Amino acid sequence: MRIAIIGGVSSTRVLIEKLFQHGFHDVRVWGYSPDNNSLVSGWSDLKSVCESFGFQYSPFLRVFSCQEKIAQYAPDLIFAVGLSQIVPEELISIPRLGCIGFHPTALPKGRGRAAIAWLVLERMNGAASFFLLRAGIDDGPVVAQEPFEVDENDDAKSVETKLLAAEEKALDAWLPKLASGEIGGVEQDHSQASWYGRRSPEDGWIDWKVTVDELVRLIKASTEPHPGAYTFHEDSIITIWAAELNESPQKGVVGRILQVFPDQSFLVQCSDGLLRVTRWQAATSWLPRVGIRLGYYTEAEVHRLKKKYLQLEERIAILERIALAASSDAK
Repeated sequence: MRIAIIGGVSSTRVLIEKLFQHGFHDVRVWGYSPDNNSLVSGWSDLKSVCESFGFQYSPFLRVFSCQEKIAQYAPDLIFAVGLSQIVPEELISIPRLGCIGFHPTALPKGRGRAAIAWLVLERMNGAASFFLLRAGIDDGPVVAQEPFEVDENDDAKSVETKLLAAEEKALDAWLPKLASGEIGGVEQDHSQASWYGRRSPEDGWIDWKVTVDELVRLIKASTEPHPGAYTFHEDSIITIWAAELNESPQKGVVGRILQVFPDQSFLVQCSDGLLRVTRWQAATSWLPRVGIRLGYYTEAEVHRLKKKYLQLEERIAILERIALAASSDAK
């Protein structure tokens, strides 16, 4: 069986490894190769694993650029796994047996984007779901599905680990059937469908006015392999990778740091309690200090910017007078 793979993340790598283990050797891989892979959650370099298995590898940036080469390869089956781009209908129609997609939720629940982050935010159980691609969004018949649990202790990294383990189980159960030419597939119950919307790095912004529980969920949802939750202090951006509820009897102004510990973790007042930031990162030399107020505060910032604007206007007026005087002297 001739198989084409399109993708570029950890789940794509698992698929490649499992296909090789189950005796599928006529495989070509098109790997997503962005200019800046740090912006792609869970990105994986597929070139090395392909070389180790003897699979031909080709990089791509836009999926439509692969279409002609894939058509020339004439695969029996295409896997589009770990791909955030829309697969064109012309590409879906190329393989003889169909095109298989992958999603981290128990379809039909949780169709759409940024599923791992949403699973953490909602504390909803997920599943490694393989399904037949068609024109709709994650709505094709499910050919393999392995559920996994998500609990309050999970973050995006641990959910990804659970997902990859579930993916391995799903493929071990389904690939022997595929090897015999059986794809199968059970139509989804579309009346039970739900959808998740797109999330971007900006959605990791921390609003210190919300509850501690909401912030803990946001930080867990935004941590690796995602870009992280973040806040500001003056010109510094502080990325927060891990945090937890703290039961200290202290109370302060929302957003202010109330205590800094020897390990550089620190307490911040939220709307209903204290958050202990246990792992953080700053691109500058910023360090937490008691009394610092994190985040931007609109009225104070507008006032500060207005003062700078008036100062600049005054300087420009002075320079214009100097330039006018110099021009008059030259005459």
